[in-house]
Amino acid sequence: MATTTPTSLNPAAPRILSNPRSPYPPGPHLWPRLLTAKPLWQNPIDTLAENAQRYGDLVHFRGLDGHVFQFNHPTLIQELLTDHEKRNRRVLIMQRARGFLGDGLLTSEEPLHMRQRRMAAPAFHRQRIAAYADAIAHFAAEVTGRWQPGIRDLHPEMLLIALRIVGKTLFDIDNEAEALAITDAFSAMRGAPPPPAWIPEKWLETLQNIPFGPMLRIRQGMDRLDSILYGMIAERRKSPGDRGDLLSMLLEATDDGATGEDAQLPVGQRRMSDKLVRDECLTIILAGHETTANVLSFAMDTLARHPQVQEALHAEAVQVLGARRPQAADYPSLKYAYMVFAEVMRLFPTVWVIGRSAGPEPYDFHGFTIPPKATLLAPQIVVHRDPRFWDDPERFNPLRFAEENKRPRYAYFPFGGGPRQCIGEALAWMEGVFTLATIARDWRLEQAPGAPAKLPLQASINLRPKTGVPLRLIRR
Repeated sequence: MATTTPTSLNPAAPRILSNPRSPYPPGPHLWPRLLTAKPLWQNPIDTLAENAQRYGDLVHFRGLDGHVFQFNHPTLIQELLTDHEKRNRRVLIMQRARGFLGDGLLTSEEPLHMRQRRMAAPAFHRQRIAAYADAIAHFAAEVTGRWQPGIRDLHPEMLLIALRIVGKTLFDIDNEAEALAITDAFSAMRGAPPPPAWIPEKWLETLQNIPFGPMLRIRQGMDRLDSILYGMIAERRKSPGDRGDLLSMLLEATDDGATGEDAQLPVGQRRMSDKLVRDECLTIILAGHETTANVLSFAMDTLARHPQVQEALHAEAVQVLGARRPQAADYPSLKYAYMVFAEVMRLFPTVWVIGRSAGPEPYDFHGFTIPPKATLLAPQIVVHRDPRFWDDPERFNPLRFAEENKRPRYAYFPFGGGPRQCIGEALAWMEGVFTLATIARDWRLEQAPGAPAKLPLQASINLRPKTGVPLRLIRR
């Protein structure tokens, strides 16, 4: 039986349990989970929460593909994502996704990742983000301005708003049909998840070349998307210049932080290749489209279930904006909208678990050995609801973010952390705050007849609504 390791009397310190019968921390056994139909992937949120409650802040269990460690405390997560980051690699599902997404910031390893991040960083500086405020406000107003009172599924609407914003900020696309052509090709490319971890590497190429079914549709989607992206890149190379979009910045970016022999290269050789620009575009489409739309979808459902919060959000939007669209200067004044967006991301983090794969060398972690290629999980969906760091954690309460933040850094990490923290975080915040303020000012949201007590969730690569978000729209 697991016993508590006497590490500290501080209740906020990691609760690390020992397991006298194993060299690893305690955790659920594989065969009972399989025999009772409770594998991790069947109900991952409940499984990870149960692991944390039963086995403490450092959990070990076996998966079909080897060792899995689960980190449930901010201190341990900070060590994982910062102190030991260089020992680890991208989680295996992201390594497999490289065949589709390429070597963008989401999938690349060091030293390429840091080089790419240095070059992409200017596209996400504060002044650049402020310049995107008009596009965010414009498309939030344009899409919601077409709504009619009645019941409507708002998940596709949030996806459309996010798509239009990504199309404008990334490619300077104003035309909805052009933006939809990109997302249709991207959706086809993502028509199936990366191959499971237990499939041997030697089988991957064979699987990816199957001439029918999902793999064929994925390759066709990739071909369409590559045709669009490489066409845009070629057109921009012929007529270089800053058009105010992210693509312009990526094409002009140079690695000014290069050292050694790389620092002596001509400027042209310190820029991204067409292939790397294409890979970064795919990453931005993925991270800037679906993830933000999922959070906004959860926000719409949550506001409909909490009318008092919705009315407070409406009052702030009317006071700050009046009848006009938000501007960059309004962002600091929309404090309640910020808190609502933050609280939604606490309860429904669209990036609900961060994964790493241990590198080729074992290393010590609090007296235990992390073996090579072990899967390492840091679940936001668990830590964001931990009562040690959040009072009444299941309750939706935006005002908790108005208080002085005395929580550990990694008690709240919806955008990840360490060297791989989301580079587009500031853009996502502005998009979320402006969209919430625009909708709350103009519309009242109510639950549709027959709505479930809780919105069903689908925890795949991202956390998303499982069955849409049908709500009743009432014009104010």
